[in-house]
Amino acid sequence: MSKAYPMGKALEQMRQNWPEAVSIETELFLSMNRFAEILDQNCTKELEVYGLTNGAFEVLVALRGCPEPWEMSPSDLYRALLMTSGGMTKILKQLEADGLVTRIDHDTDKRSKIVRLTKAGKATVEKAMESVMAGDRRVIYQNLTKEEVQSLRDTLLNVVVKLGV
Repeated sequence: MSKAYPMGKALEQMRQNWPEAVSIETELFLSMNRFAEILDQNCTKELEVYGLTNGAFEVLVALRGCPEPWEMSPSDLYRALLMTSGGMTKILKQLEADGLVTRIDHDTDKRSKIVRLTKAGKATVEKAMESVMAGDRRVIYQNLTKEEVQSLRDTLLNVVVKLGV
């Protein structure tokens, strides 16, 4: 994991050189953004063992989160994951080549194929999720108490629920 420019130093520099741009909202945004970057880097590191990219992992997670037989249409996948159709196509081709998903004919739309998680895909995403979650726990609990984590979770969930996203 590369060492990022320290957050405190960046904010102090902004306070000195552009004080009008520093607010509680700016600090909140920059802190959340940096925290997300750290967790994303951790996820990338954990997924290397499984030969997965973050995008491929997101696809497998979305499929595993569906009811059995763990399938979705490609358009539902790219909308759910906020990806372009071209980006999704590239990921799906690689996952299919790796035997982690299979494409089956759609019952009503013959132009489209449903994406289904294979047994190997299910096993891989479940193991990868365990690794990612363990890595996240290490990062989070080395820096926050259980009560702080609960409070942060409650606050962020409240915001996204109110925003409807």
